Amino acid sequence: MIKTMRNSLTAMALSACFAPNLLAAVISEENGKTISFNVEAMAAAMSLDENYTGTPGEKSWQEAYIKGDLVGSSLLENGNTLYGGIGVIALGTRSDGDGLGLTTGDEDEIHLENAYVGWQSSNNLVDLSVGRQIFTLGDGFLIAGDAISPGKGFDSVSNGSLDRGGAYYLAGRKSFDNTAILKVDPEGPIRGDLFWLKSDNQYQQNTELTGLNLEYVDDAMGTLGLTYMKATDVDVGAGLALFDNRDGMDVVSLRGQGSMGVDNLFLSFEYVSETGGDQTEKDADAWYVEGGWTFADLPWTPNLNYRHAEFSGDNTATSKDETFDPLFFGFTRGFGTWFQGEVAANYGGPFNSGNEVDRLELTLTPREDLTVGLQYWDFDKTDNAADNAATEIDLYALWSINDNWVFSPMIGLYEPKGTANIAAQGNSNDNLYLQAVLMYFY
Repeated sequence: MIKTMRNSLTAMALSACFAPNLLAAVISEENGKTISFNVEAMAAAMSLDENYTGTPGEKSWQEAYIKGDLVGSSLLENGNTLYGGIGVIALGTRSDGDGLGLTTGDEDEIHLENAYVGWQSSNNLVDLSVGRQIFTLGDGFLIAGDAISPGKGFDSVSNGSLDRGGAYYLAGRKSFDNTAILKVDPEGPIRGDLFWLKSDNQYQQNTELTGLNLEYVDDAMGTLGLTYMKATDVDVGAGLALFDNRDGMDVVSLRGQGSMGVDNLFLSFEYVSETGGDQTEKDADAWYVEGGWTFADLPWTPNLNYRHAEFSGDNTATSKDETFDPLFFGFTRGFGTWFQGEVAANYGGPFNSGNEVDRLELTLTPREDLTVGLQYWDFDKTDNAADNAATEIDLYALWSINDNWVFSPMIGLYEPKGTANIAAQGNSNDNLYLQAVLMYFY
C-alpha cells in the first residue's frame, strides 16, 4: 500500500492507522518471543455552517479516541510463527454532535477492538488468522474495515442498537467482530486471500461476507486483482434497514493499481458488479478510473491527480434493485479514498451510491514534513437516484510534527445543487466546513 502514497508523510500517517504494530514499542524480546505495545489516538474539532439533521443552522463538535494494542509473536522450533493481539478503544463525541446527526455529543464508551490469533509458515507461504481484526481489500473501494461508528443520534428509531460510541468522523473502530483470513503468498507474482468476515455493526445489519481474492503483483508495474464475495448473512430489517437487499448478494471486483513501469506515473481503476440476492434481486455496478503524475523535478514536488467514478442508482422502471451497495468502504490512501468530499461523503451526500463523481487534486510538499493538498469535487446523480448534485472544494495540510505526532487542518466549501441535499440542508447556502485533527502514534 505504501507504494501508492504520494509522499512519506502521508504514508507514515495512514500506514500507522492500518498497521497497528508498525510503530510498536517492544516490551520483551528473547528466545524468539516478542511482546510489544502500541497506541493510536486522534482528537478532532469540527464545525459546519449548515447541517443535515433536519434543523438548519450551525453545528460544532469534538471527537476523540485512544486505542491501545498488546501484540506478541513466538517463533516455533520448526520455523513457523504464532502471533496474536488484543486491544481496547475508548472513544466519544462532545458538543452538538456531527453534521449528519448520527451522534448527539453525549457519547463515550470503551470497547474491545482487537482480539486475534494467527499462524504463519516458516517460508511465509501461508498465514492463517482468526478473531476480531481489520481486513482491507485493495485500496478500500469495497472493504476497509468495519469503520462506521454512530452514536445516539438514531436511538429513537433503533432502540439504541446503532450506538457504537460515536467519534463518527474519526472512525477509530475498524475491526470486524469475527474473521477467518487465509493468506497465501508463494514465490512469484501470484498471491491470494480466502476470507470470512462477520460484522457486529447494526448500521451494517451484522453482515457476513465470504470471499476469494487473487492478485498478480509486479513490483515495477503494479497489482491486478480479482475478487469474488457473497453476502452470506444479513439481519434483514435491523438497524435502519438500508441494506436488506444485500442478503445473498454476489459481488465481483476487478481492479488494478500501479505505475506501469513509468516513473512518476500513478494509475488506478476498479469495476464492481453486484447481482442476485435473497430479497429483491440486485443488478448494480460501480467503477472508477484514476491517473496522476508527480512533477518530481519541480519545486515542492507537485502531484496532479484526476479521477472519475460512477455508482449506479435504482431504475424505477424495473423490478430489480440497481442501487449500488458500497459495503465497507473506507479511508486508505489519503483524503477522498473512499470518503469522496469531506462534507459530501460524511454529511451532505452523495454517499457512493446513485452518483457520479469527478475529482481533481493538487498536492505540494514544501518540506519533507509538510504536505498541502487542494481538491475540487463535482457530483451528479445517476439513474433515478436522489438528486445530490453538488460541488466541493477542500484545502488541507498534513504536518508531521515528529515521529509520533501529526497535525492536519482542513477547510472545505460545499455547494448543494440537487433537490435532495438542498432539502436535507434546509436551504441552498454554501456550507463552510472547518476541521482540525491531531494524531498520535506510538
